[in-house]
Amino acid sequence: MTIKSMTGFGRGTTEISEIGLQITIEISSVNRKSLDVFINAPREWSGLDQRCAEWLKPHFQRGRVNIQIKAETPSTVAHGLQFSNAQLDQTLERLREYASMHNYSFEVDSHLLLNLAKSQKDNQALPDWRTSEKVIKKTFELALNDINGMRQCEGEALAHDLEQRISALDVLVKTIREHASGASNRYGETLLERLKQLELEINLDDARVLKEIALFADRADISEEMTRLNCHFEQFRDLISGNEASGRKMDFLCQEIHRELNTTGSKSTQIEITRAVIEGKNELERIREQVQNIE
Repeated sequence: MTIKSMTGFGRGTTEISEIGLQITIEISSVNRKSLDVFINAPREWSGLDQRCAEWLKPHFQRGRVNIQIKAETPSTVAHGLQFSNAQLDQTLERLREYASMHNYSFEVDSHLLLNLAKSQKDNQALPDWRTSEKVIKKTFELALNDINGMRQCEGEALAHDLEQRISALDVLVKTIREHASGASNRYGETLLERLKQLELEINLDDARVLKEIALFADRADISEEMTRLNCHFEQFRDLISGNEASGRKMDFLCQEIHRELNTTGSKSTQIEITRAVIEGKNELERIREQVQNIE
């Protein structure tokens, strides 16, 4: 198993020939920090939304998930909106009589006809969904498999991209480490030389003075930051190849990497290290953008 994207779309369709219904379920998902599920089912099928949420739960940890459930007769699917001519004529006649009785103007247009035809369709009661729960669940699983395949495919592409970007950061850290080699000693020597130039009345051979200089020089040491960065990179790689939803952990690691790069930049006075830190932050920002789409 590899990481999954939070973005995807899936559809499942099944016909229930015994009752003359075609069930279509569409599932779509986009980025979201938490899991938010929105289900649109026929209003006659009260309670189906809760069952769908139960079926969905094992497959999604985060994201905004929209589920659209449609139940149509095969004739409606094949030929579009179905309605009774006789019933429509009867309804129009009753409307004319009502308008005439109250002295209202009454004109028939396409908008009115469409609304009346839709009202006929809406009034056609659907059978209890519980009698066809197995078929509905099968249709739901078809849609789930479809969207999970899409999320898996995009997740593999994201994993490959993140691996390359983490490797690029690894190279930058090696560059920083090379330029930082001996930086503490050089900083201490520079500080000692400046004190000599100031001709202050202090004994530069005094052990206490040398100790203070050494303490200041240690502040320029970035070896700890380099070690922590390498550790974060390894943790990132483990998450990429792991078997759990890792988007939140990756986002946290991005924050930690950014903090270590900031500290490295503030400690260093070398232009080469400063450039590498800036480049590292730019690469990290691209990683952070990709991580926002990972479950």
